[in-house]
Amino acid sequence: MRISLSDINKLQNVAFIRKNLIKNISGVSIDSRNIKEGEIFFAIKGANHDGHEFVKEVFKKGASCAVIDRNHVNQLKTLDCPLIVVDDTIKALGQLGNIIRKKVGTKIIGITGSNGKTTTKEMIAHILSTKFNILKTEGNLNNQIGIPLNLFRLKKQHHLAVIEMGINQVGEMSILCDMVEPDYGAITNVGTAHIEFFGSVEAIAKEKGTLFKYLGNKSGLGFVNNDDKNVRNQAKVLKKKFTFGFNSKSDVKGKIISVNDLAQPSIIISYKGKSIDIELSTYGLHTASNALCAAAVGLKFGIGLKKIKEALESFKSYDKRMQVIRINDFVVINDSYNANPDSMKMAIRTMNIMKGFEKRVAILGDMLELGEYSEKFHRELAYELIENKIDKIYLFGDLVRFTLDELTGLGYDAKIFDDKKILSEKLRSELEPNSLILLKGSRKMKMEDILNHLRD
Repeated sequence: MRISLSDINKLQNVAFIRKNLIKNISGVSIDSRNIKEGEIFFAIKGANHDGHEFVKEVFKKGASCAVIDRNHVNQLKTLDCPLIVVDDTIKALGQLGNIIRKKVGTKIIGITGSNGKTTTKEMIAHILSTKFNILKTEGNLNNQIGIPLNLFRLKKQHHLAVIEMGINQVGEMSILCDMVEPDYGAITNVGTAHIEFFGSVEAIAKEKGTLFKYLGNKSGLGFVNNDDKNVRNQAKVLKKKFTFGFNSKSDVKGKIISVNDLAQPSIIISYKGKSIDIELSTYGLHTASNALCAAAVGLKFGIGLKKIKEALESFKSYDKRMQVIRINDFVVINDSYNANPDSMKMAIRTMNIMKGFEKRVAILGDMLELGEYSEKFHRELAYELIENKIDKIYLFGDLVRFTLDELTGLGYDAKIFDDKKILSEKLRSELEPNSLILLKGSRKMKMEDILNHLRD
């Protein structure tokens, strides 16, 4: 959807410098490196760089105008360029995203949860696209900066949008709900991700439950995972709900009937007296819950079980999320996008289910954002590795030293590294043919670098 000056005029406390110089606006950018001609540049201050330092540069690349914080006016007003002045560029980005959302009017499904958000979002979009013109969150642009960039992509011809909503601080879900204004929502599950910033799982549940609270207030519909007690509790505020589950009485009922040697589940989905068998191509029992949620959304939007079966059976694992890759004579589970105690357990247990391999090798990085629970969860990781018969363990980072300490105390051998290249070289020299390798750690650990070393 094209952004107009009248849209920008709706921003809170907005002011203009050289408004008459603003060209036709073709889009929005927050990255000075790849801004295109005619785009508005939002000068965002990040952890490493401040966008205000690149305002002069973006105009050389043809930017239509730049949005700046009010406290940078004196620094930038001498530029012979059009500037849009706001109190806070991040908040203004969200406001403009909401203005476009309202302007287009597309119905939106908001997706949140501690684990499986992206896979579930992708599955939902894959199913819905069999009937509707869908917009979905690109990659993992799921926060206060990323979500508006997705909303700017909305067009009148989109029947539905599937928007991933990620949080890591108290009060953030309310901000995202006001920005997105979802009509439907799903909470995949509630776990320990980002517990450093919330203090407890109960507080995480309450924050994620803000999505259901928002839907309850506007008579929106929530898709409720009946197998998760925290999700069920948060769903009490909903006036309209559609439930799914494997272990509970739900509108859409699932049953796992088998798991093959690659830990790919086969499930039965039942709805209104009809059932269908589905052989998932994703890896791990936990992906069955993602699939059931996606199926529930599809069914609510009038897509039949046959179409849902076709969509789920053709769905492939998303990049760095339980992605199985064969390299020469070994197999890698690339689950390196992120890690928390719950997702780490799921990945390790999936390794144990997978059959036909000579050795199981875990290459694990730190689990971040666990705060006072960091030592506890990293020590518990040692027991998970032992219980699931992992043969070789390679660790990278600082917090995994607690895991190493626990393993050593229990008489198990593990190696720790502070250089991924050296880790990869050691791994390659010790790797036996037909080994299964798991790569996993928090996003900042970038454990996929080891995969690139192995490919070299």
